[in-house]
Amino acid sequence: MNSSEASEFLEIVRSRIVVHLTAQIKICLNVLNDKQIWWRPNESSNAIGNLVLHCAGSTRYYIGHVVGNTDYTRKRESEFSERREITAAELTATLDIAISEADKVITNFDPSRLLEQTSRTPKPTTLMNVLALQLAHFSTHTGQILFATKLLQSDAIDDLWRNTPSQ
Repeated sequence: MNSSEASEFLEIVRSRIVVHLTAQIKICLNVLNDKQIWWRPNESSNAIGNLVLHCAGSTRYYIGHVVGNTDYTRKRESEFSERREITAAELTATLDIAISEADKVITNFDPSRLLEQTSRTPKPTTLMNVLALQLAHFSTHTGQILFATKLLQSDAIDDLWRNTPSQ
């Protein structure tokens, strides 16, 4: 991979996570009330609030800790076990911290390091793979948040894809 391709890959990851997908999550949080954010169809399903906490936690861990070498300590279980109705504003603030950190890490990341191996993950892998997996992971959970929002308010987010910035 040449440096231009590596830089393009980093910009795609950054723009999708930092701008596009995060904006979609925030739009969903803004159109729902706290009861809806913490609604779950059954006890084995996650509420939107849990998914937001999980997106923030996984982003801080994989992009901040693994790629950016921060000292973040993740409490993954609490992302899913939370049952308090944390407000949309608090969830947004938590997400903003993770996204701000990810933006700094990716923006300052040296593209020549993408194929560098890391052992900060359960299995050794490349930093490029960590970034690609986090993008896919974040995107999957954003889709779940969008779907749940449509279930709860069918007309609240029409044309979301067309109206969300991509850069």
